[in-house]
Formats: sequence, structure tokens, C-alpha cells
Amino acid sequence: MKERLVTIGLAAGALLLSYALFFPKPAANEQAPPRPLSASSSPTGYQGAWRWLNEERVPLAAWHERFDRLSGDPSLKAGGNLLLTTLPHKLPVHPREATQLDAWISRGNTLVVAAALDDTPEWELAGDARLAKDVGRLTRLKFDVVDPDKDGSKVSPAQALRSALNRVTQPRDILMTPRGVHPLMQGVHSLRVVSDFPASRWRATPMDASAILQIADTAEGDGAIWVKQQGQGQIVTLAVAGLFSNREIGKVDNAKFLSNLVAWSLREGGAVIFDDAHQGSVSYYDAKAFYADPRLHRTLAWLVLLWLVFVLGVQGLRAHVNNWRPADVTAFVSTSGDFFASALTPAAAANRIMTNFFNSIRRRLGAAEDGVPMWEWLASQAAVPLDEVTELRELHRRVQDGRRFDLTRLHNLLSLLQGKII
Repeated sequence: MKERLVTIGLAAGALLLSYALFFPKPAANEQAPPRPLSASSSPTGYQGAWRWLNEERVPLAAWHERFDRLSGDPSLKAGGNLLLTTLPHKLPVHPREATQLDAWISRGNTLVVAAALDDTPEWELAGDARLAKDVGRLTRLKFDVVDPDKDGSKVSPAQALRSALNRVTQPRDILMTPRGVHPLMQGVHSLRVVSDFPASRWRATPMDASAILQIADTAEGDGAIWVKQQGQGQIVTLAVAGLFSNREIGKVDNAKFLSNLVAWSLREGGAVIFDDAHQGSVSYYDAKAFYADPRLHRTLAWLVLLWLVFVLGVQGLRAHVNNWRPADVTAFVSTSGDFFASALTPAAAANRIMTNFFNSIRRRLGAAEDGVPMWEWLASQAAVPLDEVTELRELHRRVQDGRRFDLTRLHNLLSLLQGKII
């Protein structure tokens, strides 16, 4: 019993160590909030916008590939498309696909970046701290945090604490209004988004010499929507992620703004593309997602458990027994002889041993080793009786004619002659 406990303890320890060192672990929170996908009916999804545009017969595409596949996809026109991507992404944008995306926009396409800057939806809590940098890479805009406390007013410590608690515990209602006249704001009086959690306020500045157009502001006077030309296309940046989500699409003029955006961006044959790939819904193999899937780890755990039960329960623990026994020389020679005797005919064995015998003589004389008998040479040797040479010739003739002969006598005779001519 003690052996079994020691064995199972060591086996389990080795397996746990291998698991800890070599296997990526699943995410701690298996019930992660749903992300903004085109087919998602959750409050943060885009199913409402998808169905509405589909009923209006607007060409749609759910994109499950990287951005570098946009240019080569035969189902999409080269220009006149609108791509909607929501940040933060679950899967990062690689440098190569970001470069290809810039070229795709410059050919006359529109990129809409809905970034969770001013709002913080529930799914964004799992995002990383690279949001501002990632948004800047896609939009060529630099975002700096606006400090709301630098307004010159003095408040008591109690008021400051109460304000901080309200920002943490209360959802934030973000109201955006048009700034000036722009085709995207035609018929739009206000836009509204509710942030589930507190968020910072940001100010955008261009990274290059190209100008940006700020077409909407928040109630605090900060920018909310920016338009930037890039080649023959344009980039529209939204400071909120949930403007077109299922929960927000029906509020105030959000749907009207989406309608203006589609009408302003699409050209003949163009499509509205929802970026599902960078939210984790990909058509290609994702090794990280595979190894992070908790179902894989549960399956491995069950397999290991069943293996341990089989080895320790069904299989008996037996001491190692060394069954090897060295064979003596006589037994080895006898076994080898039995093997060759069962595999060779007597005539074949006789031909081989006579060929070897005569070749040994020819080797001594420097002649060609072709196995041809040396009868004259044997008869001329004083140490070799003539009757033994005559007997050997008779046995050789019987072998060549296929008649019966005594293989044992032949072997002994050759051995005897071999000893006399050495």
C-alpha cells in the first residue's frame, strides 16, 4: 500500500510540475463579458446595427481575418468601403497589418475607430493599458488625458471625496453635440452613451502635419469625434466605444449619425465591414486561444486522472525481475548450427565449405579466389595422403552431380586436410 501511495504522489507531482512549466493557463475569469461582435445580441454587441443596415439593403461583411487580407479579398471592392473597429482589441494589430491598413484607407476607404476613451464598458475592463497607443497607431492622433480638477476652483475635502465616490460608483452619462456644420452631423442634434464605469477625458492632437477636423464635443467641451483625411480615404475617430452598440443605437440621434456615416463613406459596390477578428472571433488558427481554452485543461485533467486510476488500480505493481541469463559457448554454437541447418540445404552447405577450403589454398598461392578445386596441388603435397585426396574428389563429384553424400564426413575431411597443409 505504501508503494502505491509513494508512486501516485511522485506521478502527480511530476505531472503538476510539467503543467505549471509548459502549459499556458486559461484566463482567471471564464465568464468574461461579451465583446462587441457583429452577431452578438448582448448590450455591447452590434447585432441591432447589423440587422438595421441589412434591412436597408446595405452590403455587410463580418471580418474574421487580419487587416492585411482586406486588399486581397475578392468579395470587397478596392475602394468605397467602411470598416468599423472597436478598441481595445482582444487580439493586437500586428505592425504589418497596420501598414497594409494605412494603404487600404489611402485607396479610398473609410476607417471608423470606436475607442473606449471617454467611456468604459464592462468588457473593456479586460483590456490592456496600451489603449491610447493603439488608437494613436490606427488614427495617427495623439491622445492626452485632460485633468478635470485643473479648473481653478477650490472644494472642501468632503466635497472632493463625495465627487470621487460618485465617479467610481455611478455610471457616467456622456452627451455629445455637433460642432459646426458637417455632412456627418446633418440632422444630428445630440449623441448619447452611458459609461458603465468611470473613464478619463482625452484631448487629441495630430501626429503629423495633416489637419484634423473636430466635428463633435462632449458637454465638458472636450473633443468627441474627429475626421482626418488620409490619401483618398478618411479616418473617423470616436472617443466612445458603445455609440452603435445594441444598448445605445436607439438613443437620441445615434442611429442618424450611423446613417450619415454609411451614406457619406460608401461608394458603389462598397460594404460596411465589422471587425470581429480583433475581438477574438477569427477564422484562422489561434494557438493562444486554443491553449487558453479552459476546456482543454479540463480534458487533460480527466485524461491524467483516468491514466492514474488505470496504472495504479488495474495494473499490479511488480518488482523488476532480471530474466537475462548468459548462454555458454557450446549452447550458442549448437543453436547457430541448428539455425543454419534449418535454413541451408546440404548441397549448398557443401559447396560453400569446399569453396572456402580451395579459396584458402589459392590465397596462399596468390591465385584468384574463384573456388576452383586445386587437385594437382593437393596431390603433390607430401603431407596429404593420396587416398584422402581421392575421397575428397569423390565427395566433390557427388555434390556437383546432386547425388547423396555424407556432409559430416565432408566437413571432417576438409578440417583434417586443412590442418595438414598449414
